[in-house]
Amino acid sequence: MTDVHHQPSDMSLREASEWAGHQAKRLAANFGLDMAGDRDLFALAQTAKLGEEVGELHAEVLGALKYCRADKAAQFTSDSLAGELADVMVCTLLLAQILEVDLPAAVTGKIGFLRERQF
Repeated sequence: MTDVHHQPSDMSLREASEWAGHQAKRLAANFGLDMAGDRDLFALAQTAKLGEEVGELHAEVLGALKYCRADKAAQFTSDSLAGELADVMVCTLLLAQILEVDLPAAVTGKIGFLRERQF
Protein backbone atom coordinates (compact mmCIF):
# COMPACT_ATOMS: atom_id res chain seq x y z
CA MET A 1 0.00 0.00 0.00
CA THR A 2 1.31 3.46 -0.91
CA ASP A 3 1.52 6.14 1.77
CA VAL A 4 -0.44 9.10 0.34
CA HIS A 5 1.37 11.50 2.66
CA HIS A 6 4.84 10.40 1.55
CA GLN A 7 6.76 13.11 -0.26
CA PRO A 8 9.79 12.17 -2.34
CA SER A 9 13.01 13.43 -0.82
CA ASP A 10 14.26 14.58 -4.21
CA MET A 11 11.35 16.79 -5.26
CA SER A 12 12.44 19.08 -8.07
CA LEU A 13 12.18 22.83 -7.77
CA ARG A 14 9.58 22.72 -10.57
CA GLU A 15 7.50 20.18 -8.62
CA ALA A 16 7.81 22.24 -5.44
CA SER A 17 6.77 25.34 -7.37
CA GLU A 18 3.70 23.56 -8.75
CA TRP A 19 2.80 22.42 -5.22
CA ALA A 20 3.16 26.02 -4.04
CA GLY A 21 0.77 27.17 -6.76
CA HIS A 22 -1.93 24.88 -5.40
CA GLN A 23 -1.08 25.84 -1.83
CA ALA A 24 -1.30 29.57 -2.64
CA LYS A 25 -4.80 29.07 -4.09
CA ARG A 26 -5.83 27.11 -0.99
CA LEU A 27 -4.44 29.78 1.36
CA ALA A 28 -6.12 32.58 -0.59
CA ALA A 29 -9.46 30.76 -0.36
CA ASN A 30 -8.99 30.14 3.38
CA PHE A 31 -8.42 33.86 3.94
CA GLY A 32 -11.21 34.93 1.59
CA LEU A 33 -8.77 36.47 -0.88
CA ASP A 34 -9.02 36.60 -4.63
CA MET A 35 -5.64 35.64 -6.17
CA ALA A 36 -5.95 38.40 -8.77
CA GLY A 37 -7.91 41.16 -7.03
CA ASP A 38 -6.18 40.84 -3.69
CA ARG A 39 -2.73 39.99 -5.05
CA ASP A 40 -0.97 42.97 -3.47
CA LEU A 41 -2.41 42.27 -0.01
CA PHE A 42 -1.63 38.56 -0.35
CA ALA A 43 1.94 39.32 -1.49
CA LEU A 44 2.51 41.71 1.41
CA ALA A 45 1.17 39.16 3.90
CA GLN A 46 3.40 36.46 2.44
CA THR A 47 6.39 38.81 2.53
CA ALA A 48 5.73 39.42 6.23
CA LYS A 49 5.55 35.65 6.77
CA LEU A 50 8.82 35.21 4.88
CA GLY A 51 10.46 37.83 7.10
CA GLU A 52 9.25 35.96 10.18
CA GLU A 53 10.64 32.68 8.87
CA VAL A 54 14.01 34.28 8.00
CA GLY A 55 14.16 35.57 11.59
CA GLU A 56 13.52 32.07 12.90
CA LEU A 57 16.21 30.71 10.58
CA HIS A 58 18.59 33.37 11.87
CA ALA A 59 17.99 32.18 15.44
CA GLU A 60 18.53 28.56 14.37
CA VAL A 61 21.84 29.36 12.69
CA LEU A 62 23.05 31.29 15.72
CA GLY A 63 21.98 28.39 17.92
CA ALA A 64 23.64 25.79 15.70
CA LEU A 65 26.88 27.80 15.93
CA LYS A 66 26.41 28.12 19.71
CA TYR A 67 26.14 31.92 19.49
CA CYS A 68 23.38 31.92 22.07
CA ARG A 69 22.90 31.52 25.81
CA ALA A 70 24.12 28.13 27.03
CA ASP A 71 20.68 27.25 28.40
CA LYS A 72 19.15 27.71 24.93
CA ALA A 73 21.80 25.80 22.96
CA ALA A 74 20.20 22.39 23.58
CA GLN A 75 16.98 23.38 21.78
CA PHE A 76 18.77 23.77 18.44
CA THR A 77 19.21 20.59 16.39
CA SER A 78 20.05 19.71 12.82
CA ASP A 79 16.38 18.78 12.35
CA SER A 80 15.14 22.14 13.62
CA LEU A 81 17.66 23.92 11.39
CA ALA A 82 16.51 21.89 8.39
CA GLY A 83 12.90 22.71 9.24
CA GLU A 84 13.59 26.44 9.30
CA LEU A 85 15.48 26.27 6.00
CA ALA A 86 12.49 24.44 4.53
CA ASP A 87 10.08 27.06 5.93
CA VAL A 88 12.04 29.83 4.19
CA MET A 89 11.99 27.90 0.91
CA VAL A 90 8.25 27.20 1.13
CA CYS A 91 7.49 30.86 1.90
CA THR A 92 9.68 31.92 -1.02
CA LEU A 93 7.94 29.46 -3.35
CA LEU A 94 4.54 30.76 -2.24
CA LEU A 95 5.59 34.39 -2.74
CA ALA A 96 6.88 33.57 -6.22
CA GLN A 97 3.53 31.99 -7.09
CA ILE A 98 1.58 34.97 -5.77
CA LEU A 99 3.74 37.35 -7.82
CA GLU A 100 3.70 35.04 -10.87
CA VAL A 101 7.48 34.57 -10.90
CA ASP A 102 8.83 31.40 -12.51
CA LEU A 103 11.19 30.64 -9.65
CA PRO A 104 12.70 27.47 -11.16
CA ALA A 105 13.65 29.43 -14.28
CA ALA A 106 14.97 32.33 -12.18
CA VAL A 107 17.11 30.00 -10.05
CA THR A 108 18.44 28.23 -13.14
CA GLY A 109 19.31 31.60 -14.68
CA LYS A 110 21.00 32.83 -11.50
CA ILE A 111 23.08 29.64 -11.17
CA GLY A 112 24.12 29.99 -14.82
CA PHE A 113 25.14 33.60 -14.21
CA LEU A 114 27.14 32.62 -11.10
CA ARG A 115 28.87 29.80 -12.97
CA GLU A 116 29.98 32.23 -15.68
CA ARG A 117 31.43 34.58 -13.03
CA GLN A 118 33.67 31.89 -11.61
CA PHE A 119 37.27 31.96 -12.73
